Amino acid sequence: MSQLVTVTDSTSATTMHRPIRRWVRTINASAESRLGRFLYGAGAVALVFAVWQVLWSLGVLPATALPSAGQMLGALLDLLGSGAFWASVWSTVSIVILGLVVIIVIAAPLSILLGLSRFAEESTWLVVEFLKPIPPVALIPLGLLLWGPTPGMKMVLIVFGAIWPLLTQLVYGVREVNATSLDMARSYHLGWWLTTSRIVIPSMTPFAMTGLRIAAAIALIISIVTEMIGGAAGLGQDIVVAQSAGAIKEMYALIFAAGLLGLLVNTVFKAAEKPLLFWHPSHREEAK
Repeated sequence: MSQLVTVTDSTSATTMHRPIRRWVRTINASAESRLGRFLYGAGAVALVFAVWQVLWSLGVLPATALPSAGQMLGALLDLLGSGAFWASVWSTVSIVILGLVVIIVIAAPLSILLGLSRFAEESTWLVVEFLKPIPPVALIPLGLLLWGPTPGMKMVLIVFGAIWPLLTQLVYGVREVNATSLDMARSYHLGWWLTTSRIVIPSMTPFAMTGLRIAAAIALIISIVTEMIGGAAGLGQDIVVAQSAGAIKEMYALIFAAGLLGLLVNTVFKAAEKPLLFWHPSHREEAK
């Protein structure tokens, strides 16, 4: 009798959980789509703003140090209509783009050399491991002494701080080259150029996109921090000026704009991966 009751209870519990499991599967399936990811993300942001506004209205958040969500968004809309704001955005973004170009020019051939030559790797690993942990912010005083608060100072610090993720990923990509493919290239006497362009570079590309996306985010952070501390023109300088002038709403709006800029940079690189890596298994599986 007790066994019958146990079986009946377990069966009823399973029956009760079926709608819940079906609902969870539906939620997960909708979240996997592009529109679903966007809607869920936008919903989360809207919820944060709603909680922010409610807490500010109740007096939980200090009005002297933090504006309401509506005030911050209003200040952001005013900034979007200002030419000075877009000039600051361009000052920040343009040097990031130029820094990334320089990083690619340096990291691409260097990674091939380090990945294919054991002698080059053993000769330079000590220098690389010594330079990697040095924060670019610590070099701002040196940059100010050498170049002053100029775009050149920002670019040097961006290259120094953001090159390591891309270089590391590219070296890993070179090491992942199929040994059989390299042996075949040597057997057919393809030469250095054909071997590099047809075998090595395609193997590096997935690693390069990951490293480049990380490097772009780091470059943007370095650019804004350098502008805040070093006084170079850009969003970082505008944030400091707004804080010094007591323009709290504008300060938070500029901080929010910097976050949106980082989101845009990440979105652009994610979108660039699909046409460049359409042949990669991960993107073929995602397309399915």
